[in-house]
Amino acid sequence: MCPLKFCSSSGKVATRSVKIKILDKMLVREYWVAFAGTLAFCVLLLVVATIFDKLQEILENNSPLDKVVLYFLCSLPFKLIQVIPLVAALAVLFSVGNMARNNEILAFLTSGVHSLRIAAPIALSGVVLVVGVFVLNEFYVADLEQHARYLERRYIEAKSDAKLATRRDIFVRGIGNRFYLMKMYETRERRMYTPQIVDMTDDYSTLRQRIDAQTATLVAEKPEERRSEWILTNARIWTFNEMGKLSSFQEFPGDKKVYLEPDLSVILGQRKKPEEMNFFELRRHIAILSEREQPVHEYETDLYRKLSFPLSTVVAMMIAFSYAVRTRAGNATTALGYGLGWSMALYAAMAFFAALGHTGAISPLAAAWAPLVIFGIAAIHYVRKSYRWYA
Repeated sequence: MCPLKFCSSSGKVATRSVKIKILDKMLVREYWVAFAGTLAFCVLLLVVATIFDKLQEILENNSPLDKVVLYFLCSLPFKLIQVIPLVAALAVLFSVGNMARNNEILAFLTSGVHSLRIAAPIALSGVVLVVGVFVLNEFYVADLEQHARYLERRYIEAKSDAKLATRRDIFVRGIGNRFYLMKMYETRERRMYTPQIVDMTDDYSTLRQRIDAQTATLVAEKPEERRSEWILTNARIWTFNEMGKLSSFQEFPGDKKVYLEPDLSVILGQRKKPEEMNFFELRRHIAILSEREQPVHEYETDLYRKLSFPLSTVVAMMIAFSYAVRTRAGNATTALGYGLGWSMALYAAMAFFAALGHTGAISPLAAAWAPLVIFGIAAIHYVRKSYRWYA
């Protein structure tokens, strides 16, 4: 009798192309069923964990039920994206491992189908996941995470809208040798309160100019002119010579129009975390910070990780495949343990290198891609072993 479904009604062996089609259909079906089941289980765990984490605050602040449910729905996609590589690897271990325990993989191998060809549908599924994760991150997850953070602070932590829209005791560096200090910045009205604008000499030893005002309100951004227009209320301007001595003082009761640097309101009002910005938003934010000579190691690391993290899904899946394809009835638990262990090691390596990148210990590019290179080499090694074990 021919193995599996490779015999026609007359008992003759089907063609090789038919075997491959059957193989692809079986692997793809089994994989995505396992992926859906594993993902559903992770959704349940994440929801339960979030409930336990926020339950006390929800009860203490009498948070509206509809806002709480909306918070859970908005915060869930980002958390799910973070576990996709693990879910994908587990789905490989369950689907391919189950077929291997039933000797279906062995039947394909002994009938002339190469192990790498068996891996092709799994790798293709990984590519689909990589593209899906990147698209979701760029067009949906960042906005949802930003809204989830607002719902958390507004309704679960019970902070007022006015408090959420203000930043206090601000000190930021501008372009060149300019610094901005203020008691408060109101993001909705784009207004500074009691601002001090200080220009220093190149060696930062002497004041060149100081501007004080009661308030400063943004009137218009003028990107084509590389500046922004502000109205200062009750402004005072001190000018100093090269020796640091006062050379002039001017006072302007009422309103005075001044031109400051571009994107100043972005820097003053920025509260988004990297996960709340998509790739292009984060890249623009890095450019704004770099122009002001502010440290950007953390942001650059997270920028590159927006590209490297989705690709870790394929790496985790290939390592899992190398163990799943060799699963036998007596070593199923061992294969599952090894595959899961490698996936967790990949997560640990990505977190470790990301921490190094955030602190500037290594370049952001290396921090994002080094784990994939290391574990990619391991994946190639173990996949090669997977097509030699039965020989």
